[in-house]
Amino acid sequence: MKHIRHYFCTALLGTAVLTACSGAEKVKSNTPVQITMWNYYNGAQKEEMDRLVQEFNDTVGLEQKIVVESVSKGSVSELEDAVRDSTDGKTGSDPLPDFCSAYADAAYDLWKKDKISDFRPYLTDEEYDSYISGYLEEGNFGTNAAMMIFPVAKSTEVLTINSTAWEPFASETGASLEELSTWEGLAQTAKAYYEWTDAKTETPNDGQAFFGRDSFANYILIGSHQLGHTIYSGENGSISVDVDPDTMRRLWDNFYVPYISGYYLEEGRFRSDDLKTGKLIAYVGSSSGAVYAPDQVTYDDGSTETIRCDILPLPGFAGASSCAVQQGAGAVMFRTDEKKEKAVVTFLKWLTREENNIPFCMASGYLPVTKTASDVERCISCMKEHNLELDPNVETMLKTAIPQVKEYRLYTTTPFPGAQDARKVIDSTLPERAMSDRQKVLELISSGMSLEAAVSECNTEEAFESWCEDTKAQLINLK
Repeated sequence: MKHIRHYFCTALLGTAVLTACSGAEKVKSNTPVQITMWNYYNGAQKEEMDRLVQEFNDTVGLEQKIVVESVSKGSVSELEDAVRDSTDGKTGSDPLPDFCSAYADAAYDLWKKDKISDFRPYLTDEEYDSYISGYLEEGNFGTNAAMMIFPVAKSTEVLTINSTAWEPFASETGASLEELSTWEGLAQTAKAYYEWTDAKTETPNDGQAFFGRDSFANYILIGSHQLGHTIYSGENGSISVDVDPDTMRRLWDNFYVPYISGYYLEEGRFRSDDLKTGKLIAYVGSSSGAVYAPDQVTYDDGSTETIRCDILPLPGFAGASSCAVQQGAGAVMFRTDEKKEKAVVTFLKWLTREENNIPFCMASGYLPVTKTASDVERCISCMKEHNLELDPNVETMLKTAIPQVKEYRLYTTTPFPGAQDARKVIDSTLPERAMSDRQKVLELISSGMSLEAAVSECNTEEAFESWCEDTKAQLINLK
């Protein structure tokens, strides 16, 4: 606010001097353009954004007469609620900002309402091509809507493993980390880990789970896309459904079967929570979660163990091309006058320069969005140049995630009406069935049945077909 007052004082002084000389038209050009950004940043991410906004206002903003105000609306859902209320003109809502953070689905809804502008006309071809193409794709809504989302900070998914727990298992069984590069290999390794831990006690069937997964919908979306039959996609503003039996079978065999067998687990809110309590030793989650990677496990009996975690690339299906999700909110620009829109773009281009984007992303474990900034050594050196500390877990993540972004095909669903509902369907139908049937397996084991027999009792062709039909029906009903 200090700088805002400075600008307006300057403008008033300019008015007094220039009125007698050249009229009011020149005064208008000296008036600062004030733009407001709404976001959901909190903690370290908010602190870094506030620092960068202040730096912009003190430098480029001062020179070009642009004042940026950054307002955190709390969580993502609170931000989306605030934008929706303002868009709908709800009583008591705030005026819309000039730009805000937004995920693809929210951006698509705003575009359909003709509320946001295309960034593409404001960028040269060279500037546009400087951003990672996979990050630009989600904001391309078609003709005259080539760049409705400006990439700011991104993430992908990686495999985190408790190496302290892995090493004795690998030493005794010959298990290799290379086996974790495919879902088939991971499932086999999880089975071996369960059997290895089971053999450590006299109690039968008390083996430990090996693996868990956050954002299950990504497993279905990325997996089906990898196998050539993306389960759903947006076409011409509506949903297109492709439930291919062979594809669904591979998804089933590499999640449902190991889950009901006790090789996989989902217990805490996030799988990193399950790793912290020793319930599992590996999980797939967002690369941005590296800042939360634990360095200690607390077991049920209260004992603790210091651990070391390593980060590996996202597994894929054997024989399929490598593919990973790209995710993370970008920025959308609300329709206003050209002067304000140019100011918004000026700030966002400045924010995504590598010397600014790297510190912002590193503060919260996200990935830079330009091609030149997507370099591990550049990220490390940039942090040193700014005398900023780089979290060791984030550095470990970068060494896996940045090469993955370059080598994998990055995938994101095309937004369409009902996309969030479609995601909820695939996020729930298989996990809910797997959790329910895991309890049935445990009950059958308690009654004297072997693990193999109990699993076979649930893992039937009828169960598989029922899941396929149920999932397909729910998706089609969204049309």
